[in-house]
Amino acid sequence: MLQYKGMNEVEIIKFLQSNASVNFVALFQFITLFGSYLGFVILFVVFFIRQRRLSYVFLVTFAIASIINQILKVIIGRERPFEADPTILNYGGESGYSMPSGHSLCGGLFATFLFYHILTTTKYNSTKVLGGLFCVIFPFAIAFSRMVLGAHYLSDTLVGMAVGIFFACLGLFVYHKYVRKIKVVVRIKKE
Repeated sequence: MLQYKGMNEVEIIKFLQSNASVNFVALFQFITLFGSYLGFVILFVVFFIRQRRLSYVFLVTFAIASIINQILKVIIGRERPFEADPTILNYGGESGYSMPSGHSLCGGLFATFLFYHILTTTKYNSTKVLGGLFCVIFPFAIAFSRMVLGAHYLSDTLVGMAVGIFFACLGLFVYHKYVRKIKVVVRIKKE
C-alpha cells in the first residue's frame, strides 16, 4: 500500500468512514452520481443546446475514455478497498476492479469540458472565475466521495482524474483544431 504521512491508503478510508455519519454518507452517495451517467447526461444536454458540435465531441470522448478505463481496470486488476479489508464498508455497492476510478475519470473529463465551455461562451470574468473554481472543486469532490463510500483508494481517484483530464484535453484539441472549423453547407434544391 502507498503511504501518506504515516497513513496508508486503507487507513485513509477507515478514517473517513469512522468519522462519517449517515447523512455524510448519503451526501457523498448523491455527489458520486454526478461522476457517472447523470453528470454526463446533464452536460451533454447543456452542450447540445449551447454548442452542438462540442456535445458530439464530448460524447465520443466520454465513450472512448470509458472503454479505455475498463481496459485499464482489467490490465491493472487491483481489488477494491472493501475486498482488501473487511472493516471497510461498500457504501457504493460497487464490484469489479478498482484502478483507475471511473467516477473520478468522469469528474476530471466533465470538469475540463465544462471549463472550456465556460471560457468560450461566457463574457463575464466573475462567471469565468466562479466556473473555474467549481471545475477545480468538482472532480475532487467526486474523488473524495469514492473514498468515503469505500469504493476506491486515493491513488485510484488521482489516476482516474488524470486519465479523464488527459482524454478531455485530447477531445478538446480535436474539437478546437478540426471540428469547430468545419463549415456546414446547406443546399436547397429549387423545383
